[in-house]
Amino acid sequence: MEAYKTSLLHVGLSGPTNCAPMIRHVSRLAITAAQSRTAQNYYVLLILTDGQFTDIYDCIGAIVEASDYPMSIIIIGVGNADFTDMERLDADKKALQFDGRKASRDIVQFVPFKKFVNVSHA
Repeated sequence: MEAYKTSLLHVGLSGPTNCAPMIRHVSRLAITAAQSRTAQNYYVLLILTDGQFTDIYDCIGAIVEASDYPMSIIIIGVGNADFTDMERLDADKKALQFDGRKASRDIVQFVPFKKFVNVSHA
């Protein structure tokens, strides 16, 4: 937590937030790993965001494509933004679909940071 707070002093957060290219990049790594003879790699993409993704439609497509490969995506929403679309990407209530194709599995977990920031660890 301290590292995050310290980094905010040196990094400016701004938009737009386009995540589909990043998801597709990690997906390509996972595809390569899945095609290897040993197939022992699993990829986890951690995304910290202070707002909505501006390319949400492209993100849904990238996630549906990636759902066949050895990867997961964890999205942590920081701040007080409206994260409604992030909840939708999580697909806990309804599977993601893109151009008629349904995700083969739920690979996204969304965590609203403010929900846990003041939780005591007893």
